[in-house]
Amino acid sequence: MRIGIDISTILNHGQDIGAGRYIINLVRNLLKIDKENTYVLTGRYTSTEYLEIAYNLKKDFENNKIELKLYRTPQKKIDLWNRFKFPPIEFLGFKADILHCPDYLIPPTLNKNIVLTIHDLAFIRFPEFNFDWFIKKYTGEVKKNAYISRKIIADSKSTRNDIVRFFKIDPAKIEVVYLAAENLFKKLPEKEKDRSVLKKYKIDKKYILSVGTIEPRKNFIALIKAFNHIKQKNTSFDYKIVIAGRTGWKSEATYEEREKSPYREDILFIGRVPDQDLVQIYNQAELFVYPSLFEGFGLPPLEAMSCGLPVIASNCSALREVVGDAGILIPPNNHKEISKQILYVLKNEKIIEELKEKSLNQAKKFNWVKTAQKTLDVYK
Repeated sequence: MRIGIDISTILNHGQDIGAGRYIINLVRNLLKIDKENTYVLTGRYTSTEYLEIAYNLKKDFENNKIELKLYRTPQKKIDLWNRFKFPPIEFLGFKADILHCPDYLIPPTLNKNIVLTIHDLAFIRFPEFNFDWFIKKYTGEVKKNAYISRKIIADSKSTRNDIVRFFKIDPAKIEVVYLAAENLFKKLPEKEKDRSVLKKYKIDKKYILSVGTIEPRKNFIALIKAFNHIKQKNTSFDYKIVIAGRTGWKSEATYEEREKSPYREDILFIGRVPDQDLVQIYNQAELFVYPSLFEGFGLPPLEAMSCGLPVIASNCSALREVVGDAGILIPPNNHKEISKQILYVLKNEKIIEELKEKSLNQAKKFNWVKTAQKTLDVYK
């Protein structure tokens, strides 16, 4: 079987955003477990910045049958290409029995055996957090793609339920395939913890960590308010809040919340962090707090649990599936409850140790080999 996979997302945005992590780990693990089928990696890209990722895949798995069908195209031409759906990529040399489109969108193709991954429908559930043009464009596009696909992969039961609810898709067409944290994210022994990484990001005291793109849905404003509330009531509370992640859209209010805080010197936004630094930052944190309003899956809390961190997360969407009873689940819009649970954990050593153990056990339930095998089953 010739299995086509559209890797356009990593060619254009790299592999350290959510969808990029999904694609690179899925492809790598499919290649690890499957030496029988031919993999045709295709994609349209506007610059060569991340092109090396594709060539490294072919080099790292030289014993596999891998073909690259990649097309560099200016953005304006890609927009026209998408609009007119012509030429199909088959006219440019792409040939596969099935085509997996792992990030919502389907390129112009003649292939009728489409597997589509839908990570979440946050743009429908929370329209106030997106731009009107984006909601209009992607609601129609993703709905149409869901109908024309032979199979849909959802990251969680929560996402599957949303696809059924909003698009009226037959549940039998949808397979739930959980993601996983990368193997890099693990609990480090004391001797492997590098304090210089913290100095690099000006983290000079104990800290509470959160990770994610700075955008309204991640709800970092509630975390800042919870931190302010704790500091107002407990003058001896000597921690920092550290938020790691790139700046997304509609991020202004989050940064403004930090600027108006009387404790802003202890609220750090450290930006996009390389994975080798991020694993150190996870391992040296005291607590991970994830107040997101909605997730199709939720990789950051799973990464935190893989590193043995106690976790507090929202009691909504897929986070109930990912964190389960291994962490403390909180209502994301109640900053006073968030502050209460932060203090409860940090003041109770027994609870900290229990949550650390639960985190590690919960994280073991998710792994990329399992994700790849279930995906391969969908292909078959």
